[in-house]
Amino acid sequence: MNTAGTGPTAMNQARCEVDDGTAFWDKWGWLVAGVWIIFLIFPIMDLLFEDYSLSTRIIGLVLVVVFAAVYIRAYTEFSRVVGEGGTRHPRAHIYFVILWVIVLAGLPVIGLTVLGMFPFLTSYSAFLLTKRYTIASYTAVAVLCFALPIIYGDFVDLLFLIGLNLVLMVVYAITVAAITRSVASEQIRADYLVVAEQERMARDVHDGIGHSLTALNLKAQLALRLMDAGSYQEARCELEQLSELAVAALDSVRTTVHGLNRQNLEAELQELHQACTDNGLEFTVLGTVEDIPVAWRSHIAWILREAVTNVLRHAHAGSVAVRLATAGVSVDDDGDGIQGGESGHGIRGMQERARLFGASCTVGSSRLGGTSVQVAFGAGNGDT
Repeated sequence: MNTAGTGPTAMNQARCEVDDGTAFWDKWGWLVAGVWIIFLIFPIMDLLFEDYSLSTRIIGLVLVVVFAAVYIRAYTEFSRVVGEGGTRHPRAHIYFVILWVIVLAGLPVIGLTVLGMFPFLTSYSAFLLTKRYTIASYTAVAVLCFALPIIYGDFVDLLFLIGLNLVLMVVYAITVAAITRSVASEQIRADYLVVAEQERMARDVHDGIGHSLTALNLKAQLALRLMDAGSYQEARCELEQLSELAVAALDSVRTTVHGLNRQNLEAELQELHQACTDNGLEFTVLGTVEDIPVAWRSHIAWILREAVTNVLRHAHAGSVAVRLATAGVSVDDDGDGIQGGESGHGIRGMQERARLFGASCTVGSSRLGGTSVQVAFGAGNGDT
Protein backbone atom coordinates (compact mmCIF):
# COMPACT_ATOMS: atom_id res chain seq x y z
CA MET A 1 0.00 0.00 0.00
CA ASN A 2 1.23 3.48 -0.77
CA THR A 3 1.90 5.83 2.06
CA ALA A 4 1.73 9.58 2.23
CA GLY A 5 3.95 11.96 4.12
CA THR A 6 7.42 11.32 5.36
CA GLY A 7 6.81 8.53 7.87
CA PRO A 8 8.97 5.41 7.98
CA THR A 9 8.34 2.56 5.60
CA ALA A 10 7.32 -0.86 6.89
CA MET A 11 10.90 -2.13 6.74
CA ASN A 12 12.18 0.86 8.70
CA GLN A 13 9.33 0.44 11.18
CA ALA A 14 10.14 -3.24 11.67
CA ARG A 15 13.81 -2.45 12.10
CA CYS A 16 13.03 0.29 14.62
CA GLU A 17 10.80 -2.01 16.66
CA VAL A 18 13.43 -4.73 16.86
CA ASP A 19 16.17 -2.18 17.62
CA ASP A 20 14.00 -0.54 20.31
CA GLY A 21 13.50 -3.90 22.02
CA THR A 22 17.22 -4.64 21.95
CA ALA A 23 18.04 -1.13 23.18
CA PHE A 24 15.63 -1.53 26.11
CA TRP A 25 17.30 -4.71 27.37
CA ASP A 26 20.78 -3.32 26.76
CA LYS A 27 20.01 -0.18 28.74
CA TRP A 28 17.63 -1.37 31.45
CA GLY A 29 18.15 -5.13 31.62
CA TRP A 30 20.18 -4.82 34.79
CA LEU A 31 16.97 -3.72 36.52
CA VAL A 32 15.67 -7.26 36.05
CA ALA A 33 18.53 -8.38 38.27
CA GLY A 34 18.10 -5.39 40.56
CA VAL A 35 14.51 -6.31 41.34
CA TRP A 36 15.51 -9.73 42.63
CA ILE A 37 18.27 -8.30 44.85
CA ILE A 38 15.54 -7.73 47.42
CA PHE A 39 15.66 -11.46 48.21
CA LEU A 40 19.16 -11.03 49.58
CA ILE A 41 17.44 -9.51 52.58
CA PHE A 42 17.10 -13.04 53.99
CA PRO A 43 20.83 -13.84 54.25
CA ILE A 44 21.60 -10.25 55.27
CA MET A 45 19.03 -10.25 58.08
CA ASP A 46 20.26 -13.64 59.19
CA LEU A 47 23.86 -12.43 59.32
CA LEU A 48 22.93 -9.26 61.20
CA PHE A 49 20.61 -10.66 63.82
CA GLU A 50 21.54 -14.29 64.35
CA ASP A 51 24.28 -15.48 66.66
CA TYR A 52 27.40 -15.15 64.51
CA SER A 53 30.90 -13.98 65.43
CA LEU A 54 32.00 -10.60 64.13
CA SER A 55 34.44 -12.15 61.66
CA THR A 56 31.71 -14.48 60.35
CA ARG A 57 29.33 -11.54 59.92
CA ILE A 58 31.95 -9.56 58.00
CA ILE A 59 32.94 -12.48 55.76
CA GLY A 60 29.29 -13.34 55.15
CA LEU A 61 28.32 -9.75 54.29
CA VAL A 62 31.33 -9.41 51.98
CA LEU A 63 30.31 -12.62 50.19
CA VAL A 64 26.74 -11.32 49.80
CA VAL A 65 27.93 -7.98 48.42
CA VAL A 66 30.34 -9.63 45.96
CA PHE A 67 27.59 -12.05 44.98
CA ALA A 68 25.18 -9.16 44.27
CA ALA A 69 27.84 -7.24 42.30
CA VAL A 70 28.69 -10.22 40.08
CA TYR A 71 25.00 -10.96 39.54
CA ILE A 72 24.15 -7.42 38.45
CA ARG A 73 27.30 -7.19 36.33
CA ALA A 74 26.30 -10.34 34.46
CA TYR A 75 22.81 -9.03 33.81
CA THR A 76 24.16 -5.66 32.68
CA GLU A 77 26.31 -7.41 30.09
CA PHE A 78 23.98 -10.17 28.90
CA SER A 79 20.40 -9.06 29.58
CA ARG A 80 19.92 -8.50 25.83
CA VAL A 81 19.62 -12.29 25.41
CA VAL A 82 16.57 -12.52 27.68
CA GLY A 83 13.83 -14.26 25.71
CA GLU A 84 16.20 -15.42 22.99
CA GLY A 85 17.14 -18.83 24.39
CA GLY A 86 20.11 -17.73 26.47
CA THR A 87 23.75 -17.09 25.65
CA ARG A 88 26.70 -19.43 25.21
CA HIS A 89 29.26 -16.68 25.75
CA PRO A 90 32.17 -17.93 27.93
CA ARG A 91 32.07 -14.88 30.17
CA ALA A 92 28.42 -15.54 31.05
CA HIS A 93 29.40 -19.02 32.20
CA ILE A 94 32.35 -17.63 34.17
CA TYR A 95 30.02 -15.29 36.06
CA PHE A 96 27.71 -18.24 36.77
CA VAL A 97 30.58 -20.32 38.11
CA ILE A 98 31.67 -17.43 40.34
CA LEU A 99 28.16 -17.21 41.81
CA TRP A 100 28.17 -20.92 42.58
CA VAL A 101 31.65 -20.70 44.11
CA ILE A 102 30.51 -17.85 46.39
CA VAL A 103 27.48 -19.86 47.51
CA LEU A 104 29.45 -23.03 48.15
CA ALA A 105 32.27 -21.11 49.84
CA GLY A 106 29.75 -19.41 52.08
CA LEU A 107 28.16 -22.69 53.17
CA PRO A 108 30.84 -23.57 55.77
CA VAL A 109 30.88 -19.96 57.01
CA ILE A 110 27.23 -18.92 57.20
CA GLY A 111 25.55 -22.30 56.87
CA LEU A 112 21.97 -22.57 55.66
CA THR A 113 21.78 -18.81 55.11
CA VAL A 114 23.00 -19.59 51.59
CA LEU A 115 19.51 -20.90 50.78
CA GLY A 116 18.50 -17.27 50.41
CA MET A 117 20.98 -16.98 47.55
CA PHE A 118 19.70 -19.96 45.57
CA PRO A 119 16.92 -17.96 43.82
CA PHE A 120 19.62 -15.90 42.13
CA LEU A 121 21.29 -19.00 40.72
CA THR A 122 18.03 -20.27 39.24
CA SER A 123 17.11 -16.80 38.00
CA TYR A 124 20.49 -16.41 36.30
CA SER A 125 20.28 -19.76 34.54
CA ALA A 126 16.62 -19.30 33.52
CA PHE A 127 17.01 -15.83 32.05
CA LEU A 128 20.57 -15.74 30.73
CA LEU A 129 21.71 -19.29 29.99
CA THR A 130 20.55 -22.03 27.66
CA LYS A 131 17.92 -24.61 28.59
CA ARG A 132 20.54 -27.25 29.38
CA TYR A 133 22.10 -25.11 32.09
CA THR A 134 18.68 -24.11 33.39
CA ILE A 135 17.65 -27.75 33.87
CA ALA A 136 20.95 -28.58 35.56
CA SER A 137 20.73 -25.54 37.85
CA TYR A 138 17.10 -26.23 38.77
CA THR A 139 17.94 -29.84 39.59
CA ALA A 140 20.95 -28.92 41.73
CA VAL A 141 19.08 -26.24 43.66
CA ALA A 142 16.04 -28.47 44.23
CA VAL A 143 18.24 -31.25 45.59
CA LEU A 144 20.25 -28.89 47.81
CA CYS A 145 17.11 -27.19 49.14
CA PHE A 146 16.00 -30.49 50.64
CA ALA A 147 19.37 -32.09 51.32
CA LEU A 148 21.06 -29.25 53.23
CA PRO A 149 18.27 -28.67 55.80
CA ILE A 150 18.10 -32.41 56.41
CA ILE A 151 21.90 -32.64 56.85
CA TYR A 152 21.94 -29.63 59.17
CA GLY A 153 18.89 -30.90 61.05
CA ASP A 154 16.89 -27.70 60.56
CA PHE A 155 14.32 -28.71 57.96
CA VAL A 156 11.15 -27.38 59.62
CA ASP A 157 12.53 -23.89 60.31
CA LEU A 158 13.59 -23.57 56.68
CA LEU A 159 10.32 -24.66 55.07
CA PHE A 160 9.62 -21.07 54.03
CA LEU A 161 12.94 -20.71 52.16
CA ILE A 162 12.55 -24.15 50.61
CA GLY A 163 9.05 -23.29 49.39
CA LEU A 164 10.19 -19.85 48.20
CA ASN A 165 12.94 -21.40 46.08
CA LEU A 166 10.57 -23.89 44.48
CA VAL A 167 7.90 -21.26 43.81
CA LEU A 168 10.42 -18.85 42.28
CA MET A 169 11.75 -21.55 39.95
CA VAL A 170 8.23 -21.95 38.58
CA VAL A 171 7.80 -18.17 38.35
CA TYR A 172 11.08 -17.83 36.46
CA ALA A 173 10.13 -20.57 34.01
CA ILE A 174 6.74 -18.99 33.29
CA THR A 175 8.24 -15.52 32.97
CA VAL A 176 10.95 -16.67 30.56
CA ALA A 177 8.35 -18.53 28.47
CA ALA A 178 6.18 -15.39 28.29
CA ILE A 179 9.12 -13.16 27.33
CA THR A 180 10.29 -15.68 24.72
CA ARG A 181 6.83 -15.82 23.19
CA SER A 182 6.63 -12.02 23.15
CA VAL A 183 10.04 -11.74 21.46
CA ALA A 184 9.05 -14.35 18.88
CA SER A 185 5.76 -12.54 18.26
CA GLU A 186 7.55 -9.23 17.69
CA GLN A 187 10.00 -10.91 15.33
CA ILE A 188 7.16 -12.46 13.34
CA ARG A 189 5.45 -9.08 13.14
CA ALA A 190 8.69 -7.43 12.05
CA ASP A 191 9.17 -10.11 9.37
CA TYR A 192 5.59 -9.56 8.20
CA LEU A 193 6.14 -5.82 7.89
CA VAL A 194 9.26 -6.44 5.81
CA VAL A 195 7.39 -8.83 3.50
CA ALA A 196 4.50 -6.37 3.21
CA GLU A 197 6.93 -3.62 2.26
CA GLN A 198 8.56 -5.84 -0.34
CA GLU A 199 5.15 -6.64 -1.80
CA ARG A 200 4.31 -2.94 -1.87
CA MET A 201 7.53 -2.22 -3.69
CA ALA A 202 6.90 -4.99 -6.20
CA ARG A 203 3.34 -3.76 -6.78
CA ASP A 204 4.41 -0.14 -7.18
CA VAL A 205 7.24 -1.07 -9.54
CA HIS A 206 4.86 -3.10 -11.68
CA ASP A 207 2.03 -0.57 -11.59
CA GLY A 208 4.10 2.58 -11.93
CA ILE A 209 7.34 1.79 -13.70
CA GLY A 210 5.79 -0.98 -15.78
CA HIS A 211 3.14 1.41 -17.04
CA SER A 212 5.70 4.11 -17.79
CA LEU A 213 7.89 1.70 -19.76
CA THR A 214 4.86 0.50 -21.72
CA ALA A 215 3.93 4.09 -22.53
CA LEU A 216 7.52 4.80 -23.60
CA ASN A 217 7.51 1.76 -25.87
CA LEU A 218 4.19 2.75 -27.48
CA LYS A 219 5.41 6.30 -28.04
CA ALA A 220 8.65 5.06 -29.57
CA GLN A 221 6.78 2.71 -31.94
CA LEU A 222 4.43 5.50 -32.95
CA ALA A 223 7.36 7.85 -33.61
CA LEU A 224 9.03 5.18 -35.77
CA ARG A 225 5.84 4.71 -37.81
CA LEU A 226 5.54 8.47 -38.31
CA MET A 227 9.17 8.69 -39.41
CA ASP A 228 8.64 5.81 -41.86
CA ALA A 229 5.67 7.72 -43.24
CA GLY A 230 7.76 10.87 -43.61
CA SER A 231 5.82 12.80 -40.93
CA TYR A 232 8.92 14.07 -39.23
CA GLN A 233 7.30 16.98 -37.42
CA GLU A 234 4.69 14.73 -35.85
CA ALA A 235 7.39 12.21 -35.04
CA ARG A 236 9.34 14.97 -33.29
CA CYS A 237 6.29 15.79 -31.17
CA GLU A 238 6.01 12.16 -30.17
CA LEU A 239 9.71 12.04 -29.25
CA GLU A 240 9.29 15.15 -27.13
CA GLN A 241 6.40 13.49 -25.32
CA LEU A 242 8.56 10.38 -24.97
CA SER A 243 11.21 12.49 -23.26
CA GLU A 244 8.61 13.90 -20.87
CA LEU A 245 7.40 10.39 -20.10
CA ALA A 246 10.98 9.31 -19.35
CA VAL A 247 11.31 12.15 -16.83
CA ALA A 248 7.99 11.19 -15.27
CA ALA A 249 9.13 7.56 -15.09
CA LEU A 250 12.29 8.63 -13.27
CA ASP A 251 10.18 10.60 -10.78
CA SER A 252 8.00 7.51 -10.32
CA VAL A 253 11.10 5.46 -9.49
CA ARG A 254 12.16 7.99 -6.88
CA THR A 255 8.76 8.21 -5.22
CA THR A 256 8.30 4.43 -5.30
CA VAL A 257 11.65 3.87 -3.58
CA HIS A 258 10.77 6.39 -0.89
CA GLY A 259 7.31 4.87 -0.41
CA LEU A 260 5.58 8.19 -1.02
CA ASN A 261 3.88 7.51 -4.32
CA ARG A 262 0.21 8.46 -4.38
CA GLN A 263 -1.69 8.80 -7.61
CA ASN A 264 -4.07 11.63 -8.42
CA LEU A 265 -7.15 10.02 -9.97
CA GLU A 266 -8.16 13.01 -12.06
CA ALA A 267 -4.65 13.46 -13.43
CA GLU A 268 -4.42 9.72 -14.12
CA LEU A 269 -7.63 9.80 -16.16
CA GLN A 270 -6.23 12.66 -18.23
CA GLU A 271 -2.99 10.73 -18.87
CA LEU A 272 -4.91 7.58 -19.83
CA HIS A 273 -7.11 9.61 -22.17
CA GLN A 274 -4.00 11.04 -23.82
CA ALA A 275 -2.34 7.62 -24.11
CA CYS A 276 -5.45 6.08 -25.70
CA THR A 277 -5.90 9.00 -28.07
CA ASP A 278 -2.27 8.81 -29.17
CA ASN A 279 -2.77 5.12 -29.99
CA GLY A 280 -6.06 5.52 -31.82
CA LEU A 281 -8.38 4.28 -29.05
CA GLU A 282 -11.63 5.98 -28.14
CA PHE A 283 -11.56 6.71 -24.41
CA THR A 284 -14.83 7.37 -22.56
CA VAL A 285 -15.38 8.19 -18.89
CA LEU A 286 -18.83 7.79 -17.34
CA GLY A 287 -19.29 9.38 -13.91
CA THR A 288 -16.98 11.75 -12.06
CA VAL A 289 -14.03 11.54 -9.72
CA GLU A 290 -16.24 12.90 -6.93
CA ASP A 291 -18.17 9.61 -6.99
CA ILE A 292 -15.08 7.87 -5.56
CA PRO A 293 -14.25 8.25 -1.84
CA VAL A 294 -11.13 10.37 -1.39
CA ALA A 295 -9.29 7.70 0.60
CA TRP A 296 -9.66 5.21 -2.26
CA ARG A 297 -8.82 7.40 -5.24
CA SER A 298 -5.11 6.61 -5.24
CA HIS A 299 -5.85 2.87 -5.36
CA ILE A 300 -8.45 3.33 -8.07
CA ALA A 301 -5.95 5.35 -10.11
CA TRP A 302 -3.49 2.46 -9.93
CA ILE A 303 -6.12 -0.10 -10.92
CA LEU A 304 -7.31 2.01 -13.86
CA ARG A 305 -3.74 2.50 -15.00
CA GLU A 306 -3.10 -1.25 -14.96
CA ALA A 307 -6.38 -2.09 -16.67
CA VAL A 308 -6.01 0.46 -19.48
CA THR A 309 -2.33 -0.41 -19.92
CA ASN A 310 -3.34 -4.04 -20.44
CA VAL A 311 -5.83 -2.91 -23.09
CA LEU A 312 -3.14 -0.90 -24.89
CA ARG A 313 -0.68 -3.76 -24.78
CA HIS A 314 -2.78 -6.81 -25.45
CA ALA A 315 -6.41 -6.18 -26.40
CA HIS A 316 -6.17 -4.80 -29.97
CA ALA A 317 -9.20 -2.74 -28.99
CA GLY A 318 -10.81 0.26 -30.64
CA SER A 319 -12.48 1.75 -27.58
CA VAL A 320 -12.23 1.79 -23.78
CA ALA A 321 -15.01 2.81 -21.39
CA VAL A 322 -14.35 3.69 -17.74
CA ARG A 323 -17.30 3.91 -15.38
CA LEU A 324 -16.94 5.68 -12.01
CA ALA A 325 -19.74 5.19 -9.49
CA THR A 326 -20.33 5.18 -5.75
CA ALA A 327 -20.76 1.40 -5.83
CA GLY A 328 -17.59 0.66 -7.80
CA VAL A 329 -15.51 1.16 -10.91
CA SER A 330 -15.32 -0.72 -14.20
CA VAL A 331 -13.14 -0.73 -17.30
CA ASP A 332 -14.57 -2.27 -20.50
CA ASP A 333 -13.02 -2.67 -23.94
CA ASP A 334 -14.07 -4.12 -27.29
CA GLY A 335 -10.85 -6.01 -27.91
CA ASP A 336 -9.87 -9.66 -28.11
CA GLY A 337 -11.07 -10.62 -24.62
CA ILE A 338 -9.23 -12.68 -22.02
CA GLN A 339 -6.60 -14.98 -23.47
CA GLY A 340 -5.53 -17.99 -21.38
CA GLY A 341 -6.99 -19.30 -18.15
CA GLU A 342 -4.38 -18.14 -15.61
CA SER A 343 -4.31 -14.66 -14.12
CA GLY A 344 -1.16 -12.71 -14.85
CA HIS A 345 0.77 -10.51 -12.44
CA GLY A 346 -1.22 -7.45 -13.49
CA ILE A 347 -4.59 -9.01 -12.67
CA ARG A 348 -3.33 -10.35 -9.36
CA GLY A 349 -1.88 -6.93 -8.58
CA MET A 350 -5.26 -5.26 -9.21
CA GLN A 351 -7.00 -7.79 -6.98
CA GLU A 352 -4.45 -7.36 -4.19
CA ARG A 353 -4.72 -3.58 -4.38
CA ALA A 354 -8.53 -3.79 -4.22
CA ARG A 355 -8.29 -5.90 -1.08
CA LEU A 356 -6.23 -3.17 0.57
CA PHE A 357 -9.33 -0.98 0.88
CA GLY A 358 -11.94 -3.72 1.35
CA ALA A 359 -13.07 -4.01 -2.26
CA SER A 360 -13.16 -6.89 -4.73
CA CYS A 361 -11.77 -7.01 -8.26
CA THR A 362 -13.04 -9.43 -10.90
CA VAL A 363 -11.99 -9.80 -14.52
CA GLY A 364 -14.35 -11.27 -17.10
CA SER A 365 -16.12 -10.73 -20.40
CA SER A 366 -17.23 -7.23 -21.31
CA ARG A 367 -20.59 -6.11 -22.67
CA LEU A 368 -18.56 -4.45 -25.42
CA GLY A 369 -17.17 -7.82 -26.52
CA GLY A 370 -13.73 -7.64 -24.97
CA THR A 371 -12.56 -7.69 -21.33
CA SER A 372 -14.19 -6.12 -18.30
CA VAL A 373 -12.46 -5.24 -15.03
CA GLN A 374 -14.97 -4.72 -12.22
CA VAL A 375 -14.09 -3.22 -8.83
CA ALA A 376 -16.89 -3.45 -6.26
CA PHE A 377 -16.57 -1.32 -3.14
CA GLY A 378 -17.15 -2.80 0.30
CA ALA A 379 -17.10 -6.37 -1.06
CA GLY A 380 -14.18 -7.55 1.10
CA ASN A 381 -12.29 -10.43 -0.31
CA GLY A 382 -14.90 -11.65 -2.65
CA ASP A 383 -12.76 -11.42 -5.72
CA THR A 384 -12.03 -14.54 -7.72
